[in-house]
Amino acid sequence: MCLYLCYAVLASALIASVHSDTCTAPLNLNGSNTDKLLQLTDPCRYDRYTRPNLEDRTNISTRIYVYFLGAIDAQNLQFSIQILVRYRWVDPRLMHNSTTTIEGEDMLRDRVWTPHLYLVNEHESTVMGSGSEDILVSIQPDGTVLYSVRMKVTLSCLMNLQKFPFDDQSCPLVLESWTYNTSQMLLSWEQDAPVTVNKQLQLTEYSLSDVWTSANTTLYTLSESGQLPDIVKYYGKFAGNYSSLVVHFILEREVGHYIMDYYVPSILLVVVSWVTFWLDANAVPGRTTLGTSTMLSFITLSRNIGSSLPKVSYIKATEIWFMVCTGFIFGSLVEFAFVNIIYRRRKNVELKKVSSKYILKSTLTPQLRRKEMNNSNNSGIDRCKSMSSIIDSQYGSANFTRDNSQLTVMS
Repeated sequence: MCLYLCYAVLASALIASVHSDTCTAPLNLNGSNTDKLLQLTDPCRYDRYTRPNLEDRTNISTRIYVYFLGAIDAQNLQFSIQILVRYRWVDPRLMHNSTTTIEGEDMLRDRVWTPHLYLVNEHESTVMGSGSEDILVSIQPDGTVLYSVRMKVTLSCLMNLQKFPFDDQSCPLVLESWTYNTSQMLLSWEQDAPVTVNKQLQLTEYSLSDVWTSANTTLYTLSESGQLPDIVKYYGKFAGNYSSLVVHFILEREVGHYIMDYYVPSILLVVVSWVTFWLDANAVPGRTTLGTSTMLSFITLSRNIGSSLPKVSYIKATEIWFMVCTGFIFGSLVEFAFVNIIYRRRKNVELKKVSSKYILKSTLTPQLRRKEMNNSNNSGIDRCKSMSSIIDSQYGSANFTRDNSQLTVMS
């Protein structure tokens, strides 16, 4: 047993001696990238869980390239985007005298320190591809580290739909530090082209009118009651000021689709409802069918556009438009009811005396109206007679002193 313990102590001392010699030996960076990486990131020289400079904060410069901007989902208030995010910082512990850049993928990322950042307004995010092809880490001779990752992200976008469909939306992408506050790590945009958008990018319902960036500081502190807010509970003792970067995508809605599919049909439905003004007052089936069909068609049209939008507490521009159109269509139905009531209340009034007033009124009656009255007379309804017709039909051309004629009026 004692012999076994002696051998164990001896082996430990030998391993420690070899390990010490390896750490104190000068770097030999003439081999492959893997050999260079293993020497630079040897645990005796490098701690991947410690940020580069503990005496000063680490500056992380960021650049984003936008490959694709997906459809904007107004119902769920979110949008999808495919991006390449590149971070740059200086790690003095990784300085080397090699003339070439050390590049690697998953293995290099797992052996060096990387900033822990997250997307504040994300619903879900994934690294595109298999992982090994979409993550790239490179170490330059001066210790500058470039960390690139391709991502497919679904982000939330709080929309204001009061002017829909003539609205503009600002959808942000927010990057923020997770574990290091501003005294330890500061995020900043690259001076040259911080955000680049694919020139061939085209959207179906929107057009990308502008892209601008901002750098902010988010404060997570105790509330007035002394309790930690829910979001601070995730930070625990790390509550404080945290650096964040924001990309604002300004999206302008294309209104051509809504004009052709909603506004033009609604105008036509209102015009069709006005056709009832030219129909005869007693054409009840035609007027009723035309009025109700236009109203039902318009309700269906308004429901189609409303189903694609979230239910909000405020009134949208489309709702005002549809309420006005509904008022016009409803007004045509009310007009039909009013005219029909007046038409059905028509009655004959005895003329006690044929005066010039009735003669003038009968003379000025339009020809079309007189023709309708003639037709009504043939069906058993008395018509309005002019002075000449009274003379010819009842008294002859020589005697017209009697006045037993009748006048049909509307009351």
